[in-house]
Amino acid sequence: MTRLLLILAVLAGLGGGLGWLAPPRADLAEFLPPGRTPASAFLLRELQSGAATTLLLAAIEGAPRAELARLSRETAAGLRASGRFGFVGDGTLQFGDAEQALLFRYRYLLSPETRPEAFTAAALRPKLEALLDGLRSAASPLLARYGFADPTGAFLGLAVTWLGESHVATEDGAWFAPGEVPRVLLVARGQGAGLDAEAQRLAIVAFHEAFAAANPPAGARLLLSGPGVFAAEAAATIERDVRRLTLLATLLLAGFLVWRFRSLAVLALVAVPPLAAMLAGYAAVVALYGSVHAIALGFGVTMLGVVVDYPILLLTLRRPGEPLGTAAARIWPTLRLSAVSAAAGLLAMVGSGLPGLVQTGLFAGAGLLTAAATTRWLLPRLVPEEARLLARPMNLPLAALCDRPVAALAVLAAAAAVLLATGGPDRQRDLASLSPVPAAQQALDAELRSQLGAPDVRSLFVIGPLATEGEMLQRAEALGAAAQALVARGLLTGLDLPSRYLSSPALQASRQAALPDEAALTEALREAAAGLPFRPTAFARFVAAVAESRSLPPLDLATLAAEAPTIAARLSPLVSRHGNEIWGIAPATGVTDPVALEAAAAGLGLPGVLFLDVKLELERLLAAYGRATLGWALAGAAVVLGLLVLGLGRFGRTLAVAAPIGGAVLITLAVLTLLGEALSLFHLAALLLLAGLAIDYALFLAAGREAPGKATEDANLGAVLTCAVSTLLTFGMLSLSETPVLHGIGLTVTIGVAAAFLLACAFSPARHAPHHFLGRGA
Repeated sequence: MTRLLLILAVLAGLGGGLGWLAPPRADLAEFLPPGRTPASAFLLRELQSGAATTLLLAAIEGAPRAELARLSRETAAGLRASGRFGFVGDGTLQFGDAEQALLFRYRYLLSPETRPEAFTAAALRPKLEALLDGLRSAASPLLARYGFADPTGAFLGLAVTWLGESHVATEDGAWFAPGEVPRVLLVARGQGAGLDAEAQRLAIVAFHEAFAAANPPAGARLLLSGPGVFAAEAAATIERDVRRLTLLATLLLAGFLVWRFRSLAVLALVAVPPLAAMLAGYAAVVALYGSVHAIALGFGVTMLGVVVDYPILLLTLRRPGEPLGTAAARIWPTLRLSAVSAAAGLLAMVGSGLPGLVQTGLFAGAGLLTAAATTRWLLPRLVPEEARLLARPMNLPLAALCDRPVAALAVLAAAAAVLLATGGPDRQRDLASLSPVPAAQQALDAELRSQLGAPDVRSLFVIGPLATEGEMLQRAEALGAAAQALVARGLLTGLDLPSRYLSSPALQASRQAALPDEAALTEALREAAAGLPFRPTAFARFVAAVAESRSLPPLDLATLAAEAPTIAARLSPLVSRHGNEIWGIAPATGVTDPVALEAAAAGLGLPGVLFLDVKLELERLLAAYGRATLGWALAGAAVVLGLLVLGLGRFGRTLAVAAPIGGAVLITLAVLTLLGEALSLFHLAALLLLAGLAIDYALFLAAGREAPGKATEDANLGAVLTCAVSTLLTFGMLSLSETPVLHGIGLTVTIGVAAAFLLACAFSPARHAPHHFLGRGA
C-alpha cells in the first residue's frame, strides 16, 4: 500500500508541476484551423489578431438621462486613463489640438474636392457668399476660426469623414441610443488580440472599474459586448466546465468503484493508469505545442472513463487466488490489441490538421497507450499478492442479451432506415457553434452594433498583400472606383475603404499639382469677392495654406500614429501588417447575396483584391477539413481492421468483433439525427473514441465466450459491464456541458457506449472449442 500511495503522490506531483510550467489555455484562437487558401489564411489571422477583434461595445442604462450622460463621460475618462485602450469613443469624441492642426494642414492633399476648378472665381463665389451668411448666424465662431483660412470647406468635410457618420444622438457629451428607454453608448478598442482571452479579460475588468469609479446610482448597469467579451466569456465557461465536470465525474466514478469492489484500495489502484495517461497526454501535447488547450484537457479528463477500463478489466478478470501479475500477463494480448487499435482509430484526429482535433487526438492516443502499459507492468507491482480485491457480483440477467444477432440486426436495420429516410444528421459548418457564448449575449452584440452604427465585418474586400502602404492605398482607390458598378447593380450599398481616410501618395501628389499658384489664386479670390464686404487681406491665410500645401510631403500612416492617435485609431481596423506585407480591409455594407458579389468582384480585374464573406469562407474551410478528416477516419478504420485481423488470426472472428463497432457508430448517428444534433468535426472525434471503447467490449466479450467455462464467460461479461457503466458516468456528465464541443463529444459517446455494449453482447460468438485467445496459460 505504501508503494501505491507513493506512486500516486509522484504522478500527482509531476502533473501539478507540468500544469504549473505550462498552464492550460482557453483561447478559442488556438482551436482555429490554419487557412487553406489565401482568403481563409488572411481571415483566420485577422480573427486571431486583427484590430477589429479588439472592439468593445458598451451601453449604460437604468438611470435618468442627465445621470447617464455623466456616467458616460466619467467612464470614458477612466478608460482613457487606464492605458489599456488605444481608442475610446463617446459623445465627447473630438480631435485634440495637435490632430486638428495636422488635419487642417493636410486638408487639400486629403480632400476629394481638391480639383483645379474648385479654385476658380466661379467656384469660390458661392463659397464666399455662404461664408458671409454663416458669419451672421449661430455658426459664426466656427466659421470665424476656419472659414477665412479654408473658404472651400475642405477641413470640415474631412472632419466629418474621419469622425464617421453618427447613428446616435449626441446630448450633453454622450451618445444616446434611439428608443424610449434611455441608454448611452460607448465604444473602445483594446490593445491585445481579440481572441487573447487574458488581454480581453483585463480590458473588461478595466471597463467595469471605470464604471464603478463613476459612482453609478442604484439600478444603473453596464452592458458589454464585442469579440473580446465573447473570447473572455468563452474562456471562463470552458474553464468552469472543465473544473465542474472533472469533480462530478471523479466523484461518480469513485462512488461506483467503491461500491463495486468494496475497497478504497481498489480506488487508489484504479486511479494510477488514468493519472499516468493524463500526465503522458499532457506532456505529449506540451512537447509539440508548448501548452494544452482547455478543451483538449477536458477531453483528456474524460479519458478517466476510458482508460479506467484497463485496471477494471484486470481486477474483474483476475481469478480467485491468481497473482495480479499472472492475470495481467494472461489478459495482456487482448488488452494490448484493444489499446493499440483504439489509438490507431484516433489517426483521423491527428491527421486532420485541425489544431483542436490534433491536440485532442494526441492527448488521447498517448494516454491510451500509457494506461495500457501501466496496467500491464506497474499495477501488479503495487499490490501484495495476498490482497483480496474481488468485485461485488452485479446479479443482472445480462446473459439474456447475448447471442441475439437477429434482434441486433433488426435494430441496425431500423437505424439504417432512419439515416436513409432523413439523409443523416445535418452537418455543422458554422465555426461560431464552437463558442459557448449564450444567444442572449450575441443578440445584445447585434443590437449595440446596430445602435452605434458599428460595421458588421462579415462581408469585406481584402486588398493585398502589398509591399508598401502607397501601393495598398492606390489599390483601395481603384477598388472604390470599380465598386460603383457593384453598387449600381444592388450587390452592396457601400465600402469603408482605408483610402477614404488617407489618400495614396500618388493621389496626394496629383492634388498638389491641381492647386493654383499664389498669383492665380489671388486673382480668383479678387474676382470672387467683388462686391462682397471682405477686406482685401481677409483670405491671406487661405492663399498661404494653398502655397504651403504645394510643397508638403505626403501624409502617411507613421505620421498619423505619432501625431494623431485618434485619427490613427479610426484607420487601424482597415490596415493590417504582417511582417513586411501590408493589407487593406474594406468592410462592405448592404450585402444581400455574398455568392453573387463574390463572382462579380472576381470580374473587376483588380489584382490583389478579393471579396471575402466570413461565414461563407468558414463554411468552405470546415467542409474541406471535414472531407480530410473523413478520409483519415476511413484510413484509421482500415488500420484498425488490419490490426484486428493480425491479432485475432481469422477474418471471420474479426468480423464478429468488428460488427458491434460499426453497429454502434450507425446507431449513434441515427439517434443524433432524431435528436436534431448537427454533426461537427468534434462529433466525428467522439465517434472515433467510441470505436475504441467498442473494441474493448467486443474483444473481451468474445474472449469470455470462447474461453472454457461459464465462470470465465460471466466474469468477462461483468468486467465489460463495469467498464461501460464507468464510461457512461463520465461521458454522461460531459453531455451536460455548456461548451458545445464538450457537449457534442459527451452526448455522442454516451449514446454510443450503450449501443456498443448491447451489440457486443448480441453479437458475441457462440461457444466453440477452447483456445488460447487470452494468451498462453489461459
